[in-house]
Amino acid sequence: MLQKVFSKLVVLTALTVPMLASAQAAMAENTHGATAYSPTSDATGISWDHATEKKALDAAVAACNQQSEGANDCQALTSNTNNCGAISVGKGGAGAGWGDDKAAAEAQALAACSELEGGNCKIQLSACNK
Repeated sequence: MLQKVFSKLVVLTALTVPMLASAQAAMAENTHGATAYSPTSDATGISWDHATEKKALDAAVAACNQQSEGANDCQALTSNTNNCGAISVGKGGAGAGWGDDKAAAEAQALAACSELEGGNCKIQLSACNK
């Protein structure tokens, strides 16, 4: 009797361990985000929670082109994995930043934008891949 219980426990463990490992692997998957900017219209785009970097970049460019009032000249600025991103726009162009939280990403984006001529930088978009 004890041997049957032990045998069932071994089988149950053998079936459960791979399922737990699979669930942990799924939770540990990377998520990607990206930013895009149109120099003609100052339109911006941001994406988050994509399975691949390419999908994130494509989504950011598509979102930007939707906002570009027909300019359709958006270009990807940056991409990131498993953190937050932001994009700021000023008279001289756009700056993008990434960080562990939105505040850090926004501070980095403002700093990048303020290095450009023109100033008057303001955060346009921010999002997190968490």
